[in-house]
Amino acid sequence: MAVVHLARQLDLDRPVALKELAGLHASDETVTKRFLHEARLAGSLNHPNIVTVYEYFEHDGIPYIAMEFLPRGSLRALVGALTVPQIAGVLEGLLAGLAHADEHHIVHRDLKPENIMRTDEGGVKIADFGIAKAYDELATANLTPAGEFVGAPAYVSPEQALGAPATQASDLYSVGVIAFELFSGAVPFADAASASALLIRKLNERAPTLRRQPHLDRRLAEWVDALLEREPSKRPASAQTARESLEDAAEAAIGVRWRRMAPLPAERPDRATTRAPTLVPHRFASLGTIRATAPLLLLVGHALTRPINVAVSAGVAIAAVFIAWWLFVVALGIYIALAAITFFDEAEAARVALRSKKPAPPEHETRIPTI
Repeated sequence: MAVVHLARQLDLDRPVALKELAGLHASDETVTKRFLHEARLAGSLNHPNIVTVYEYFEHDGIPYIAMEFLPRGSLRALVGALTVPQIAGVLEGLLAGLAHADEHHIVHRDLKPENIMRTDEGGVKIADFGIAKAYDELATANLTPAGEFVGAPAYVSPEQALGAPATQASDLYSVGVIAFELFSGAVPFADAASASALLIRKLNERAPTLRRQPHLDRRLAEWVDALLEREPSKRPASAQTARESLEDAAEAAIGVRWRRMAPLPAERPDRATTRAPTLVPHRFASLGTIRATAPLLLLVGHALTRPINVAVSAGVAIAAVFIAWWLFVVALGIYIALAAITFFDEAEAARVALRSKKPAPPEHETRIPTI
């Protein structure tokens, strides 16, 4: 539909991505309107996780959009080669951008790895608002014929496949598909014989779950399941809600410092040395191993001050004051147990993070299996 050139904005002396409406479509009024529509919607958004649109103009009757140039390219090149913290970082950035679009009442409708660009800092930005819609246009705009949908079949939601208007819940379903693919290496229903068969299965079957993967924490798998619900009303209420629940799941699965491990690599890692972290909850490593992977006092501090540990124990202790002294003993036991679980959880996460950075002999390689 369009051609993208690397150009230079002379007055500011900076490189830009210059999107040109392809010659075959330049005379098509509907396509031209959609191109202008993209510029207006994307240009109204200003967020660190959304590609910046600088200008829209026409030259010799051909429309152009000048936008931010991101030389590292799209996320597609890294699918199947990322660690769990890096995947969590991608998803958090994606949801932050969608939350901003939601504040401006805009639905993207075409989220997929090709439309997620990588930054020099190791983050991501949402690109290509070519088929995005404002909420007040979804039922009235005539750029898409009635009964049809636009978007990549593997990533669209079931309601889009039925021709219903897309909503923010539809974008969240696409995020779920992207998350599933990043964690497993393939999209749900990837074994379907055709695009039509894939859409039919989306409408009639529950999406497969990642909970059976031994190398993925259950809480992250359940978070992906929630995004892939067939009924829009059963998905998270908003992108911000999904982002907050992802933060909780990532902290529980990886540790409170997971964002330090989240920046994306400049290039795809060598598959021979790419290891998927094994996140086994409550694995009791030796103290010698713990000392070698994380500061002991820091782990103890996190274990003793984790909010849920303190809250549960404080609640029981308060009850002991008004009910019975022995409840204080129960509270103390609960507090010690929760602190111990937290301590060894974070120690294991730190140990896994350290090991995941080192090449392993081929016979000991561990990868997330492709579904």
